[in-house]
Amino acid sequence: MLLAAAGVVGHRAGCDLRQEILHRASAFPRFLLYVVQVVSFLAVIAVPVAVAVERVVKRETVQVVDAVGASTVAYLAAFGVNIATSHYQDSSVAQAIGGATPMQIQLAVGVAAVTVLGFSRSQYRSLFLSAAALGGLAVVLLGQDSVTGVLLSALLGRIVGRAWLSVRGVLDTRPGIARILTELDHVGFRAHPGSVRVLEPGVDGARRFLVTVANHGSGSGNGNRDSYRKGNSNRDSASNRQTLDLAVLDQSQRAAYLTSRLWQWIRLRGPVRRRSFFSLRRTVESEVLMSMAVEAAGIRTPRLRTARQVDQDTALLAYDHLDAPRVADLPDRAWTPGLHSGIWALWQHLRCRQLAHRELTTDHLRLDPSGRLWLTDVGYGEITAEDLLCRLDGAELLVSLALRVGPARATEEAVDALGPATVASLLPLMQPILFSEGTAKALRRHRAAGDRADIVGAIRDRIIALHPEADVQPVSLERVRPRTVLSIVGGTIAFYLLATQLTGFQVPELDTWQAWGWVVGAAVASAVTYVAAAFNLLGCVKERVPVATTVLAQVAAAFAGLVAPASVGGLAVNTRYLQRTGIPVARAVTAVGVSQVIGFACYLLLLLLFSAFAGSHRKESGGLSAITPSATVTGVIIALAVIGLLIAAVPKLRTLVVSRVKPLVTDIGPEFLQVARTPRKLAQAFGGALGLPLAATLCLWASVNAVSGTEVNLAAMGVAYLLAKAVGSLVPTPGGIGGVEAVLTAGLTAAGVPSAVAATSVIVFRLLTWWLPVIPGWFAFTALQRRGAL
Repeated sequence: MLLAAAGVVGHRAGCDLRQEILHRASAFPRFLLYVVQVVSFLAVIAVPVAVAVERVVKRETVQVVDAVGASTVAYLAAFGVNIATSHYQDSSVAQAIGGATPMQIQLAVGVAAVTVLGFSRSQYRSLFLSAAALGGLAVVLLGQDSVTGVLLSALLGRIVGRAWLSVRGVLDTRPGIARILTELDHVGFRAHPGSVRVLEPGVDGARRFLVTVANHGSGSGNGNRDSYRKGNSNRDSASNRQTLDLAVLDQSQRAAYLTSRLWQWIRLRGPVRRRSFFSLRRTVESEVLMSMAVEAAGIRTPRLRTARQVDQDTALLAYDHLDAPRVADLPDRAWTPGLHSGIWALWQHLRCRQLAHRELTTDHLRLDPSGRLWLTDVGYGEITAEDLLCRLDGAELLVSLALRVGPARATEEAVDALGPATVASLLPLMQPILFSEGTAKALRRHRAAGDRADIVGAIRDRIIALHPEADVQPVSLERVRPRTVLSIVGGTIAFYLLATQLTGFQVPELDTWQAWGWVVGAAVASAVTYVAAAFNLLGCVKERVPVATTVLAQVAAAFAGLVAPASVGGLAVNTRYLQRTGIPVARAVTAVGVSQVIGFACYLLLLLLFSAFAGSHRKESGGLSAITPSATVTGVIIALAVIGLLIAAVPKLRTLVVSRVKPLVTDIGPEFLQVARTPRKLAQAFGGALGLPLAATLCLWASVNAVSGTEVNLAAMGVAYLLAKAVGSLVPTPGGIGGVEAVLTAGLTAAGVPSAVAATSVIVFRLLTWWLPVIPGWFAFTALQRRGAL
């Protein structure tokens, strides 16, 4: 007994010892986290204090006072949020932002202070960001707050700081002209402040000044050299004075262009993307290197006299001033063939030296009194550039000349100077998205001025007329298109809507032959939709087209629709398919348009019929009361009547409708009459247009019956499907994902189907008509491509 008791006591003592060791071992990392938290938040406060002390030493006390005010407001705001959430800690809002005390007051105060003060040194910025990140991580690991609470604390401080600056007024802390002239004096160029003229901002918002300086020769390696180009009369050798163009690059001003630059960087790929925009030092180095390369190539350009760093976020570049007009401002009589020839000779010289200007337009070409061309604003160019960039310069130059003298003359002069083959090589790069912002704005102004002529299209047509063998296929340099971004956003929303619907999804109990029979019937109805779509297309084509291949093309369109919004993928596949069968492109597009018009007419007819039948078949429970025939039919008729009266009464609306409908009637009308002359084609076109929605309605009806086990009103299913199809054509997501499911579920629920059954039925329907056909669609798509049918 004693031994047993001793053993038990020893065992308990051992367990207690192990628990104590484990407790201390786990406490040690928590102690380290506490240390990191304290040190980090001390650094978050210490950095603004250090910056404030530096500002006080420099007598910039106004900023310090503003920082103190913003920090006080941030402290009160964070403290108030913590008090409010502590009283309402059980509310959903408090739980969403992290609990009872979600705001880290030190972080909010520090962020507000540095927002107003800024960072005078890059080391301060790195230290502050690192300390804030480590402190936030320690708080989260210790369980004192959530990630959301830490982020909201930093956001609160940022908002308070920006709001204070907005109300108080933003102070311009950039180096003034006195500081810039002092930097010039350090390299031997002494100027009086009274000689300074402010010019228009340069590329990316760079400040530009015109200043007259006296070269006193101290510190400048090239101050006493002779004039670098004859004919540049900006320098008075007798008085040793010269005029300089100053470009001041400010990191804060460049930040205003960050959004557009970032969007361009994301949207484009390959060498056409601009070089790094985030590093001021890299920008200055590239500009200096490009200026030296252009001058070394023997091209007349203003010489770069000096490049200096003024402070952490500002750099200065000084160029010789060129007193010559821009080529874009020359009168019409100056635009001689010799001028065109000289411009294209300059571009050829740049191309031979692998130099790309990246904005080669008439605004950056000067013509001196001696009739010689000068190239300016070369700072954002590229050295050892790929030939693609050089040809892009040529394409933009051709568009710039066309905006000045017209597309016909600009293209003919370019052909005379370069030859048709060289000009034709610019054709694949005639894409406004690739041009600089200045050229893109000029094209928009040209269209907004009332002249709707497409300059780029006119140049393209003229080049093809002069050189029919030219490659007209554009170079694909877009990484992301706006439509793709819209589809991604819409797809995200659709995924969220679909996920919420799946919460009510129930696995259908297909344990009877009857249920499986409904599933097989739904699958057959889904397959019939592709046959109907094929006959609709065949009825709109005069030529004999294989039926089996056409059906296969409709299956391939199911795969193409996965990556294109609404029915865009199907239209593209059908047009391409008809073109591959030997039908001309114009007639192929018209035939697809006729099939769409016939389908839309049948869609309206079926919607009215289904609405009427759905209302006449009400159940005693009132399940179909939401789909009333009188409201639907009467509403459509009244709406059409009101629209017709408005169009007839308002002249502007009547003109607008006639201008939009007339091309449709002119293009599609003759083709439709040709179809109407052949009864067989007419039956195919209308039969397919009616069969497609009818088969889809049967598929939805069978899906609901398979899940619920009871029959539902077929007409109500037709109304739900047609409304969902209309919404799906408007939602910018592949196949209308999200919108179709929401409308179908609402329609089935209104028809008396329980919500859980409705959600499950919609998922089954979409699996049979949208998701599963993608697999055979891919095989059909690749098979048709191998056979040359797509």
